[in-house]
Amino acid sequence: MKRKLTLLLCVIMLNTASLAAPDAGLERGSPEDLGFSTARLALAHEMLTQHVDDGRVAGIVAGVARHGKLVYLESMGWNQIEEENAMLENSLFQIRSMSKPITAVAAMQLVEQGKMKLDDPVSKYIPSFAKMQVFLDPVAADFNQTRPAEREMTIEDLLLNTSGLSHRFGALYRQNEVRSRGDTLEELVEKVATVPLIGDPGEQWVYSISITVLGRIIELVSGQQFDDYLNDHVYEPLQMTDTAFYVQGEKVERLARAYRVSSEDRSLSQLPAMGIPITENPPLLEGAAGIVSTVPDYLRFLQALLNGGELEGKRILQSDTVAVMTQNQIPESLMPFGTNPNNPMLDRGWGYGMAVVVDEKMSAYGTNNGEFGWSGSLGTFSWADPVSGTSVVIMLQVQPAGAYNIAAKFKTMVHQSMVD
Repeated sequence: MKRKLTLLLCVIMLNTASLAAPDAGLERGSPEDLGFSTARLALAHEMLTQHVDDGRVAGIVAGVARHGKLVYLESMGWNQIEEENAMLENSLFQIRSMSKPITAVAAMQLVEQGKMKLDDPVSKYIPSFAKMQVFLDPVAADFNQTRPAEREMTIEDLLLNTSGLSHRFGALYRQNEVRSRGDTLEELVEKVATVPLIGDPGEQWVYSISITVLGRIIELVSGQQFDDYLNDHVYEPLQMTDTAFYVQGEKVERLARAYRVSSEDRSLSQLPAMGIPITENPPLLEGAAGIVSTVPDYLRFLQALLNGGELEGKRILQSDTVAVMTQNQIPESLMPFGTNPNNPMLDRGWGYGMAVVVDEKMSAYGTNNGEFGWSGSLGTFSWADPVSGTSVVIMLQVQPAGAYNIAAKFKTMVHQSMVD
């Protein structure tokens, strides 16, 4: 009886929310008018709420849009448990690797304008990347055992993670003190260039620091600091008013804190702040992992891509460019691949800065070929499906990111909620 009452309240709440005036992001619409079952969405909402009520995660914000209108947007739980600071629909999250598609869009704008080309060598803009060396044995990573790279890495290699670079948190870069939020982009890329590659460009797909290096090239080509470029050419046109490289002023109250799930008793403890906290303007403008955003802002970003590069009369890319970005660009010889080589993504390839579903039959969740999006290492997930016209963003701040498979459950239940 209690569960039925909870579901009834969820249905009433969702119906009321669908009629409310939009407070941020996309215009709200009726779930039923947009082909969704309100009752089934209520089940998805109940599932999310249960994870918060059970103390598994601190808080969650989730949003679903279809055909440019908001079907569902709800917050639950806490930005900060200790202060009982309630989660809001526009709470701010470190989106980590969900930064990559944003940086990729910025790069493709410059490609469209003819200011750089996909096949340009990286060394054209950053000379220290010329004549890169490759480790003879990337596992041993002996700086005295290297050979010249067979070819130079290109702009496209950076977009595709086929550059031969390593991950920012990988042992290779940690041991050689490559990454620091105290460094500028210029300083970071010069450090990256001193470390040999773990493979020839184009030889393998390796999840890497590539997109952050691309941010520096965007600065050099555009003549703007990277954050200024994003503000002028992505955030402002799309009215992504809360998206930035750090959280400042009164917005700090809306910042969701990150928590770690104990492997022993599943309790939550707040992650320690970074050396340069996310509330301070960092020297390192990290396009692969450094952006903070909200669910409403990111839904606007995805909607622009679903619309072929335009939102509410503001165009950030041409439709042909978006089509190329959201198609698999990885050759079959390098597939399947994944962030964990021992657990490759059998259903997905990679476009420019994001994953793309290429074999829906191999997916563990309801999806369609052509769906694109990506996730972040603190539990943020996003996907957009051109077939159904649907985009979904769920944000939480938890390590490990996949704790309790919350996003996967939500993805499945949202797909099941579509009735038309």
